[in-house]
Amino acid sequence: MKRALLLALMASSVVHADVWQQAVDNGAHDGKRDIYNTEMQSGDELAEQATAQAASREAIRTLVQHAAQSYRNAAAAEPQEAEPYYRLGRLLYSFYFECSANTSYNPSPLCSPDPQFFDKKHAQEVLDAWAKFEELAPLDPRVGVLRDDGIAADFDLLFRRAILHTRFADQPNLKLAAKDYEAILARSDNVDETVLGNLAETYMMLDRLDDAIEAYRHALRSALRSETVYGLAVALDRDERGAQARDLIQSQGEQALTEFERSITTGRTFFVPAGEEFYYLALAYEAYGLDEIAIEDWQKYIQSGAHPEFQPRAKAHLDTLEADKRRKILKLETPWHDLFH
Repeated sequence: MKRALLLALMASSVVHADVWQQAVDNGAHDGKRDIYNTEMQSGDELAEQATAQAASREAIRTLVQHAAQSYRNAAAAEPQEAEPYYRLGRLLYSFYFECSANTSYNPSPLCSPDPQFFDKKHAQEVLDAWAKFEELAPLDPRVGVLRDDGIAADFDLLFRRAILHTRFADQPNLKLAAKDYEAILARSDNVDETVLGNLAETYMMLDRLDDAIEAYRHALRSALRSETVYGLAVALDRDERGAQARDLIQSQGEQALTEFERSITTGRTFFVPAGEEFYYLALAYEAYGLDEIAIEDWQKYIQSGAHPEFQPRAKAHLDTLEADKRRKILKLETPWHDLFH
């Protein structure tokens, strides 16, 4: 059955390709429109088949690949149409990045089981498709935040696109992520603490510390969440305001630290690049006098190489803690009267 399905898909793809080429060769507008409609319908049907729970992982992968090709064929037939690019991005995002088991449906089997893995190839394809969609249809409400009736859109394209840009963790993509978060805030009457927090984190990764601190404080006025508090503390520390950072962490109590640790463990809070989380944890442990654990996490942060621009600040923390540790050892091992001879 599976083999028959794959053979049918391959045959269908060849037929579509031949008909599309025929339309191009003939230069017939009506022919191209027919191909557009046929390929769009084919993409939708293949995408729907891929959601069948009984299908194997390989069968689903093949269906998704053919659906994606159908949308690409439709776009080639009618280059001015934006819809194929929206559906192509939505298709790839749904099957490769809708991975949370907390959703109301089963996560796609094409998602990687490793939460640290980032599928750059498919992420770039999603970003390229949605960028083209926005270019061709800049006023489409799906690029906005709310529908005309004021009800939130069923798919937050800008938010999901910003997350993908962030996970690339390079300067060009981080700037695009910030642009998307700013657009969300500009187009919505409601303050979204998650968007503000993510924007603040993005500003910090762009070394825009003043903007990051302002965004974090704005987010905290909307909702008090441990990850936002710790984000503000890190931004303050990196802005050479270590005393303020320490006071802020201590003011939240150790329960906030426990909640923050849990948020990282469960994957609700993630950091890019890998290793960035150790700065947050080390700063918190240091604030509570847990020097041994703090030293370990400062070392892990430095070894990770995350954010070279903040490495000197981390090394300053580590040097201070290790110097304090040596002084304590010296006092324990040396009789007090020998210290003066």
